[in-house]
Amino acid sequence: MHTPGLDPGYRHLVAGKRYRVARTFIDYDNITRTEGEVWTFVGASFLAYESGLSLFFKINAKLVQVRLQAIPEEQLSITDNLEAYLVLHRRTWCFWR
Repeated sequence: MHTPGLDPGYRHLVAGKRYRVARTFIDYDNITRTEGEVWTFVGASFLAYESGLSLFFKINAKLVQVRLQAIPEEQLSITDNLEAYLVLHRRTWCFWR
């Protein structure tokens, strides 16, 4: 899954793979991203001048932009530890007896 204009990978995120929110966080737009949500990564863009990171995901069949700002006053603690907030989703199966 490649979207023109977006980088298909960012750090551990790879376009087309599903990720689970492992720790609840609040993004730049003051939207709470809740632990347990599962999203499909589409791509990323970074605006160096503003230290703005935009991550794009398919969430409930809609393209959603999750904005973060990599400065101490904003979401630097999240962007620096992204692997702790978004983990590869591994589907677990439960077989009933």
